[in-house]
Amino acid sequence: MSRQSTFSSTIHVRDFVDAITDDPTRENAQNYVEIQTDINVFDEDRFYSPDIIVAPIRTRIRAYLPSQERGLYVPNAFFYTDGRFTTSLSADDNLEINIQALSLMRYEDSLVLQNLPLANLRRHPGDVAEFEDYRRHLPEKWCPMVTIIGCVRSPSDNSADLSEPRQFTIETSIYDASKAAPVQFSVACFLENTKRWQRVKIPLTETLLSITAKVAGRTTDTNLLALRVLDLTYLPRSTSATTIPTPATTPPPKRSARWDDRASSSTLSKKMRPLEPIDETINSDSNATSSTPPTIAECASPPTTTDVDDPSISTQVTEDASRPQRARNTPRKYLDVV
Repeated sequence: MSRQSTFSSTIHVRDFVDAITDDPTRENAQNYVEIQTDINVFDEDRFYSPDIIVAPIRTRIRAYLPSQERGLYVPNAFFYTDGRFTTSLSADDNLEINIQALSLMRYEDSLVLQNLPLANLRRHPGDVAEFEDYRRHLPEKWCPMVTIIGCVRSPSDNSADLSEPRQFTIETSIYDASKAAPVQFSVACFLENTKRWQRVKIPLTETLLSITAKVAGRTTDTNLLALRVLDLTYLPRSTSATTIPTPATTPPPKRSARWDDRASSSTLSKKMRPLEPIDETINSDSNATSSTPPTIAECASPPTTTDVDDPSISTQVTEDASRPQRARNTPRKYLDVV
């Protein structure tokens, strides 16, 4: 691809170990291994195309594996792996799949107890050496599944023969850590001749797609990885990196307009009570009185009371005759007098 873009291309494989060696792409790197296997590909769901060769495909799985777990991945041991993948042609012109494993797990039966010793775990769900008994505990065979994002390069609509699956080629690219650069490769995608895909048009050239598919084999003429499409999604094309987007003028939020007709923060929301007029004569008398400091006798003298023996009559202070007095009710004993 011209811009050397990298996309997402992942694969899920569950198969048997053929051999395990040190990762040849990482020299002097401990705990990095390469698992070699011929992934199982077979006729599935009555899918058939004369343009596809259904046969095992050589696969190399590179992963980080602690030294204490390496002994679990012996030949014929069943495993699962997920990771990014690319395809390439070997020296003898055979198609190969290269996987950078993101997860690697050896098959374990659900009835196994946790924290088993390594010697027992190595024999579970049976001794690999006794393969006939070992494989009775394994899941059913299953073709690898991929999810790939790429651009359509060469559509090939076989409209004349509706009995054969239609096909198109997708080109994609992922980042290869061993080469520190993007790696490009192409795959051939096939649409089944079923009711689901009969009215689906072949995507146009340069269309960006996301595809979920199963590995069906390799093509007879181009030796590409052949995929049976399960799901197809059109993706928008990304804009050029040099294009500067024009900032859009967004209207002010409605919440800010709610306060346009409200009173400002300096205006009080409650009406203030008017202040009573101040008598200047009282202020002058008070100032004159306060200017003369009281004597010790005046401070020590108790206040004058109207009737000490009657607790219903409150005490009144007579220091200032102009001091406002509270309205008081007539005591009950005076109301009973005829």
